[in-house]
Amino acid sequence: MDTKLKSIKYSAWAKTAAFIVVWLGIMCAVGSVVFLLNFHETVNSKSYYDTHQFKNEFSTLVGDAVEYNVKLKSEANIKSSGDTEETINKKLQRYYQIKKKLSKSVNFAYYFKNTNTGETVTNIKAGAEDALALIQKQPSLVYYNQGTFDSNNLFSIDVMQMLEGAQYEIYAAVIEPLKPGDVFYDAFMSYSKNKALSNNATIILVLATILTIAAFIYLVMVTGRREPEGEINLSFIDRLYTDVYSMLVFLAAIISIAIAAQISYSSPVDIIIIALVFGIDMLIGLTYVLSMIRQIKSGQLIRNTLIYKIFAVCFSGKTFKKWTLLLLLGYGAINGVLFALAANSGGAGFFIFLFLIVPFNIAAVYFAAKALLSLSQIMEAAKEISVGNLDYALDNTKVAVAFASFAKDIQSIQGGLKKAVAEAIKGERMKTELITNVSHDLKTPLTSVINYVDLLKQEDLNNEKACQYLNILEEKSARLKQLIEDLIEASKASSGNLAVSVEKVDLHELVMQACGEYEEKFQKAELDVHITADKTFIAADGKHMWRIVENLLSNTVKYSLSRTRVYINVAKTGSCGVLIVKNISANPLDIPPEQLTERFVRGDLARTTEGAGLGLSIAQSLTSLQGGRFKVETDGDLFKVTVEMPLWKEE
Repeated sequence: MDTKLKSIKYSAWAKTAAFIVVWLGIMCAVGSVVFLLNFHETVNSKSYYDTHQFKNEFSTLVGDAVEYNVKLKSEANIKSSGDTEETINKKLQRYYQIKKKLSKSVNFAYYFKNTNTGETVTNIKAGAEDALALIQKQPSLVYYNQGTFDSNNLFSIDVMQMLEGAQYEIYAAVIEPLKPGDVFYDAFMSYSKNKALSNNATIILVLATILTIAAFIYLVMVTGRREPEGEINLSFIDRLYTDVYSMLVFLAAIISIAIAAQISYSSPVDIIIIALVFGIDMLIGLTYVLSMIRQIKSGQLIRNTLIYKIFAVCFSGKTFKKWTLLLLLGYGAINGVLFALAANSGGAGFFIFLFLIVPFNIAAVYFAAKALLSLSQIMEAAKEISVGNLDYALDNTKVAVAFASFAKDIQSIQGGLKKAVAEAIKGERMKTELITNVSHDLKTPLTSVINYVDLLKQEDLNNEKACQYLNILEEKSARLKQLIEDLIEASKASSGNLAVSVEKVDLHELVMQACGEYEEKFQKAELDVHITADKTFIAADGKHMWRIVENLLSNTVKYSLSRTRVYINVAKTGSCGVLIVKNISANPLDIPPEQLTERFVRGDLARTTEGAGLGLSIAQSLTSLQGGRFKVETDGDLFKVTVEMPLWKEE
């Protein structure tokens, strides 16, 4: 049963029926509203006697009766008034006109009494007393007595002016029940008919509104789908560009307004034409709204606009430069045409501004803002990549079509850099592992050589040359052992495999102790060492800092020119503790300073000294491992090393 109901719910005939209900409901609701607005006085009044039409007609007749009986009185009175002939003729004409009008009024009754003479005048054929009693019983009674006025209805100021200075008692009313034959009866019948129709119109309005809302909600839910949660099926009308479709609907509305403005509404044919035009407009409007809903559901409302297509073509990457100028010129031209059209369209200019110019410029600003936002995202990605963040993710779904090609190029560069860095890291790792493995493999036979050298030294060798050779072998094996150990340490330091235990280290004390141990070597190398040191506590690993200072002093001893000075300085600079070592090189420094910290590179290119070219490399790696900075500078033969380490912060 549920399946059958769902099938009916999404069937074509159910949608068609709902569409017709919405269309008819809107037509009925609008027709009811127009009727109720047109006869709003009938709707809001309790009875015919409360309407403005009755009060106006009644007041006019009261004024005519007063003018006829008090001011004009009779033909003889007018002729004997002493006025000019022209004035008399006008008064006579007015007298006959009022007389004829009062004679045709079947339901209007009045009773005038001159309080000075006791003379009475009435248009009721019954006796004076009966006439007065009849008038006084009517709810629409008007009473006047020497300036005292009592009435529930409108009363003309002219009547008060005509009665000024006259001693009259006036009664006037409309006699109920109304009899056919005058304006009151005809208006009452029309009122009764319209009152009944207004009640029906109110009921139709309420029912039509409820049915229209219910049917429209149903259409919004099922339009575009043939089954629950199914795909959105677009109709042929949805293939039109959204902005073009909107403009066509707007033009149809303008044409309808122009037709309505030319109709006088004075005949049934005019009403039929207006109803027909309005019905067609409702069909167009409802079809348009449902089309927009289907496109919103399918997610193509913006992409299915001509403006979007133009932007997509112009900013596709290849044609961006060619089309940018033309696009800007076209945008300005379209705005110029629309503004000129609005300025020369009179009252319709407001609608052109509201439904064409404003949406067009909003759409242009939207696409331009989206494109600029995309550009800022791409620039942010480029900035992150430039500082080394190669894993920064650029979301292509948030990039406008205008810069999609640009975003892909940035991502291609990012991918290439990541690949290059990965290969470089892989190569460096392989090199480090190779050095470590080879160093370990070399240590095993070297240990055997050293052990056998020790054993040979314990033997009684009487050959002087053999002892000399044995000493050389011992010296070279010791140097080879030191080189292998340096290689292993350099590999561990550069790969970050050394453990770092940060503690409070007295850099001044450390440097002084190292200099003390190297004092004999300094004297042997004929170097004059000058130390300037302040008490400086740094956050570092003491063992690693000792190796850094030892390598720097060893490098100084090996490569300094004899009989020169060496300057060692320990101080605080900002948030760092600084160690500076300066010496004069024995050999010309013909290579850039940054190359001196590479492995197996020495300032002595002729390799006449003992160094292996690992000391500075190890010192730099250990400094970086502890979060410090290591810098080498040269100036001619002057060699300067600066080591900066973070100061120790007391808790």
